[in-house]
Amino acid sequence: MAGISTALSNALSGLLVSAGQTAVVSRNITRANDENYSREIASTSSSATGAARLDPTQRAADSGLLASFLQSTSNLAAQQTLLRGLTNISSTVGDVQTDGSVAWSISQFQQNLQALTNDPANSQLATQAVSGAKRLSDTLNSASEVAQAVRNDAESGIKNSVATINDFLQQMQKVDSFIAGNSSDADARAAAMDRRDTILKSLAAEIGIQTTLRSDNSIAIYTDGGVTLYDRSPCEVTFSASNGLSAGSAGAPVFADGVQITGNGAPMPSKSGNLVAYVQLRDQVAPVYQNQLDEAARFLIIAFSEKDQSSAPILPDGTGLFSYSGSPATPGAGVYPGLAAQIRVNSAVALSSGGNPNLLRDGGINGPSYKYNSANAAGFQARLQSVMQAIAQKQAFNASSQLSSPDTVLGFASASAGWVEAQRSTADQKSTDAQAMQTRTRDSLLRTTGVNLDLEMSTMLSLEKSYQASAKVLTTVDQMMGDLMQVVR
Repeated sequence: MAGISTALSNALSGLLVSAGQTAVVSRNITRANDENYSREIASTSSSATGAARLDPTQRAADSGLLASFLQSTSNLAAQQTLLRGLTNISSTVGDVQTDGSVAWSISQFQQNLQALTNDPANSQLATQAVSGAKRLSDTLNSASEVAQAVRNDAESGIKNSVATINDFLQQMQKVDSFIAGNSSDADARAAAMDRRDTILKSLAAEIGIQTTLRSDNSIAIYTDGGVTLYDRSPCEVTFSASNGLSAGSAGAPVFADGVQITGNGAPMPSKSGNLVAYVQLRDQVAPVYQNQLDEAARFLIIAFSEKDQSSAPILPDGTGLFSYSGSPATPGAGVYPGLAAQIRVNSAVALSSGGNPNLLRDGGINGPSYKYNSANAAGFQARLQSVMQAIAQKQAFNASSQLSSPDTVLGFASASAGWVEAQRSTADQKSTDAQAMQTRTRDSLLRTTGVNLDLEMSTMLSLEKSYQASAKVLTTVDQMMGDLMQVVR
């Protein structure tokens, strides 16, 4: 009788274990296409009597592969954000030989000036030269506006990224606290761990992170620069956003747990993620391009400035064909943030504002004392030849432009276009490399934590046979018990 009882007990335990394992496998199959789900493993063991026993459900995980995936996610997000900003800036460059870029506009303007120099009495050529100057100033205005828009978009991106990071850290506290305080419900804990990994993956896209796992399965999160983001409770990430950056104005840094993590002077700077890329666009890439545009504008304003033509000149130089907010004073050798956005064709020479295009030939935009063509000669060329020589001459540009100097204004504008394209091309290549790396780390992680349908279906068939075997034992025992009762009767 004891043998029959033991057989019955073992058969029942076998049925229960098979049912539990089948539930786990079914859950794996159901979530097979969910990359944020980690495959669950239902292990078994035997009791002293030989009965099968279902152990607590385990979750497939690999902390090393997850860390590599988080890092690759941060790098990819940073490169893609940087590439988007550089692509916007690159739209102002195009092909310097065939479209409306700054270099193209300078080249076209020089051709207009050369035609007028060859025929200075031709009023139509003077009008065309002024129109070319306006096209050039408009191109500088537009390019500067794009660069400034990239900066302000990056400022908004930083603000949104900081808000997103704080939100993820708040979510993390709820999930991580549940994991640390729940030791009995293995299924619920496994689901919470999946949720925690999902939050980590999303957080890594915003800022590079590192994690440390504690003995109670809770975690601590740090930036890739080593600053604490989460330790039992979230640390606040702060940023004082501006209502709108102006050219040359500095953006505010980002702080985590009171420690500066972006910008100059950051003791433990963050290295990857959307946040870092936005800061790089705002504080480095766009400002350098703006400096290049401002230097080109300064060069043009000075090249066409007028000098006192009196026999004993005492008047200061005044802006000529090109003016700006500081006119009639000419800009000096320093940096003039936003000058490219301010440069305009002087209303004194523009027909649209009632001006006289021939003042480009004669001078006198700033009054009679600045007139070069004192004899009013229709064929006067000296002033035109002088400005042609000025814009063809190499000049020194401010080091903030990060371009070789001295150079002509056309050479400088072409070098600026090359700089933008080199930056964009490098970002594009790095983005491609980062995408490939993330794909590799993702695949490696999924091979460990993901669901293999073939394996799960094979396991399901084995469990079905095991269930049938246990059921057969129960049927046999039932028959034996029935026979025994008949004998007793």
